Amino acid sequence: MEPAADTPATSDASSAVPVVVSHLEIQPPRQPNRFVRMWRSIGGGSLTLSILIHAGLLVLAGFVVFASQVFEKQVDFLPGGGTQQGAEASADLAQKVQMKRQQVIKKTPPMQRLVSASINASLVLPEAPPDMLNMPDVSSLAGGGKLGSGGFGTGGAGGGFGNGLGMGGMSGMTFKPLMMFGKELKDTRKIAVVMDVSRSMTKFLPIVTKELDKVAFGSPLVLYFGCGLVKPKGKIDDDINPTSSDKFRTYWQVWEGKTPLNTPADERKKFKYNPAQPMPLEAIFDMMEKRRNTYFVEFNGITYASTALMSKEVMEADTIYWFADFMDKVDEEQMATVLKTLKKRKQKLYIHASQQGRSFAQVRDELVIPSGGEVIETKSEEMPPKKKKAK
Repeated sequence: MEPAADTPATSDASSAVPVVVSHLEIQPPRQPNRFVRMWRSIGGGSLTLSILIHAGLLVLAGFVVFASQVFEKQVDFLPGGGTQQGAEASADLAQKVQMKRQQVIKKTPPMQRLVSASINASLVLPEAPPDMLNMPDVSSLAGGGKLGSGGFGTGGAGGGFGNGLGMGGMSGMTFKPLMMFGKELKDTRKIAVVMDVSRSMTKFLPIVTKELDKVAFGSPLVLYFGCGLVKPKGKIDDDINPTSSDKFRTYWQVWEGKTPLNTPADERKKFKYNPAQPMPLEAIFDMMEKRRNTYFVEFNGITYASTALMSKEVMEADTIYWFADFMDKVDEEQMATVLKTLKKRKQKLYIHASQQGRSFAQVRDELVIPSGGEVIETKSEEMPPKKKKAK
């Protein structure tokens, strides 16, 4: 049998034989990464869905609240905003408050004049009722401009500043012309007083003390029994103590009483305060005991007043004011010693005499005037003729 002849190839597409694929490879699905597998294993999908739902609810609730505030109806209450009803209500309320304030003022009791005899007196005035004070309302505190769009009325604010300079005295120091009993003490900012408290002079002590505290409160005050200026022949008791000490009780009871002035020094040291005995001039004693910056020189006779005039208690003063009767003995040598000390300390000595005793002119001419001080005198006093030095 003869082999079949080969069939010639033709270009007709219909006669083409399709190719059959005997094997087809299928790709396996891609596995999710490790994080996704873990998130799914713990229920992350449900959690995410829950979070989204709650977030949506919060957004919805916020929108509802915002919408209710935006569309809230405006109410015309008392001090409202820019409506005519609110303005009328505010004006009516202000008028009623003003009428009430005027009624309170009219019912206020009549004013009384307050007079103080001392420049250092403490006066406490009654507080004014709150209704009498013109206090600004709340709208005026918001600012000083007009906020028409916001419904706020015209506000305002006010204030003031002031400067004041005054002159006065305190604790022995003053910045105004200081005057004692009407006499100006020139160039004096600090003053100290030496007071003769010999028995006839003690009655003047409250007057001098009050005058001192009126012009320079709390200035040093030194008490000395007598007004003589004689050089000591030996050692004297020049101990100075505050009147608040227990020694002052003994001093006052003994020497303002009837104890003889010629008592020997040894005997004077034995004196003690006796509570059973009355206190002489008790009111003046109490005044001195309570006053601060007040001192006394232990009794050492009546002619050593220099212990007070040159004491450290008065050394800070510009001026020493000495009140005495100037009846006791003085000598030139001791006055020269006192004058030297005053000039060294740059102090002036002013004297005021209850009476112009036998030593007045000598003290004035040899001590007061050379120190730059002067004499303080009342109208009833006359200056004795200036003593002429013997040639």
